[in-house]
Amino acid sequence: MIYKVLLHDKSGTYPLFDIKEPFPDEAVWEQCCQKIRVTAVFSARGDAVLVTLTAAAEGSAACYFSLYGSGDGTLYSFNGPCKHEQLLRQSPHDYRNYQFKMDSSAVPMAAVVREGKTNLFISDHPGHCDNYTTQHFLPETGEFFLSSGDPGGSPNFEGDHFPPYFHEIGGGKTHTFRFIIKSCEAASLKAIRREAFLAIDNVWGDSCGRAYHAVSFASNYMHYRRNESGTSDYWIVAGIQYANCQYVRDSFYQTWILPVDMEMQCYLAFREDWLKQAENSLIYLIWSYRIVKKGGSFNRELARKAYDIMMACLSKHTDGGYYPNCDEHGAFRNWFDICCFEFDDLDSYSQGLCVCALRAAKELGFEIYDTYKKAINRYLSLYNGEYIPMSEKKPYLALDFAVGDLFHFILFGHTFLPDEMVRKTYRRIMESKAKTPYGTKIVSAPDGEYLPMEAYGAYGYIHPEMAKMDLGRYANGGSYHIYEMLFHIDAYLHGAPDAVDNMIWRLFIDLDYDGATHEYMHTLQGNGVKANQGWNAAVYEIWDELCRNGKGDPRFFEAAENKLLQV
Repeated sequence: MIYKVLLHDKSGTYPLFDIKEPFPDEAVWEQCCQKIRVTAVFSARGDAVLVTLTAAAEGSAACYFSLYGSGDGTLYSFNGPCKHEQLLRQSPHDYRNYQFKMDSSAVPMAAVVREGKTNLFISDHPGHCDNYTTQHFLPETGEFFLSSGDPGGSPNFEGDHFPPYFHEIGGGKTHTFRFIIKSCEAASLKAIRREAFLAIDNVWGDSCGRAYHAVSFASNYMHYRRNESGTSDYWIVAGIQYANCQYVRDSFYQTWILPVDMEMQCYLAFREDWLKQAENSLIYLIWSYRIVKKGGSFNRELARKAYDIMMACLSKHTDGGYYPNCDEHGAFRNWFDICCFEFDDLDSYSQGLCVCALRAAKELGFEIYDTYKKAINRYLSLYNGEYIPMSEKKPYLALDFAVGDLFHFILFGHTFLPDEMVRKTYRRIMESKAKTPYGTKIVSAPDGEYLPMEAYGAYGYIHPEMAKMDLGRYANGGSYHIYEMLFHIDAYLHGAPDAVDNMIWRLFIDLDYDGATHEYMHTLQGNGVKANQGWNAAVYEIWDELCRNGKGDPRFFEAAENKLLQV
């Protein structure tokens, strides 16, 4: 294979440097091309090399860089082996366009497999190039371009229009492109992904060496974007399928594993209008206190508005219940967006989250009066003697009932639910038909069977998106990685003896599928949906915190490492 660094401007493409194997691990190269000064710095990072390219000019200019490869190796993107010409992107460049059409890849990388050896080339997160990283593959001629800009077009893909993009430089403004080079033995897509995650964690993470940490960290690091809305410099997207927009609950989970400075950018991106939706005011208060515990500063003005919304929802009735804001049909009241609840129904997920948010509000200096105890008592009133149901009017089994209880333990050192109540609910779910070979259904009938469609409605209305869901998909009995793992962790804290074994079992379902974790598994078809879903990283960070404090069982991490190193 031949590898080169190329410079692109609006008039053409120019070769700058040849990069020969074995790759240099310490070097500084300089070149002047098209009145643009280019510096290439190579620096060793463990078993990888970080390459930093910088372009500068006296006058105005526009350019981008590419790492170019050509030869007889087999080309891979993060998605898998390249079968035809593709131009992959990470960003649609319109954070308001949810229905975008783009040939995409969650991780900006290229891999060349040749004669039993794999060379990985991985860009830094898309935000460092203002969201314009691209990867162009031409397997027919054995060529690829790992780029900091966009050549335009979408070969072999019918989608949105993408014009060329060059970075403006000059007058003190420079353009920098960073990428990793790593040589390894990785013969399968699972192994290539693992080695890519390890390289990303080694160079830009905490370099702890754990493959599971690498999977969790790298997934979210590569979802970091320039914030095109302007509320902060950067923010984080939930996954490659979610345009360029940050989502409240997703970012709360995702940033758990990121460095504090990156988390703060995402926290600062929070917009006031988001607070009025679903459980967002609760999440913002909990997140604000988590920021304070990490030594950061919270936004008191926005936290006050979140507090006001929470207290208003608590005052809709006088029973201590939290009744979220929702749409006119009872949908979009919590993460379970297209499931409708009656307005005076009390769901266990939101109520538990409210208990934690009330305690967080108190620690942040807000007056909560007697609402904390009343909220706990109202939560406990949901228990029917056998299990804690999804809600007062929906007597179903649901895995999200104890999320607030777990967060309460992480932030304040103790749970608020009785052990026996949680263990009985856990047993009821895990010994029922809710448990499938592809994970445990997020919600199910009291015997664990799939629910009829009307169970997801209210007042005779079923959300149109819910109505067309087949059994086992998404909210209609799918198995959500994040919520199932939080369910097992909380049960572990309450003494469920098989909780850790169930955590291992559930993690392996995802990893056995394609080496990544997903938003959910289809519990009838067995396929994982939305690989690299960012919020799953919170599982690692929560369990690691428990282990550091002597509360977690190391068997989970040991099993995860053994599994990942085998692929």
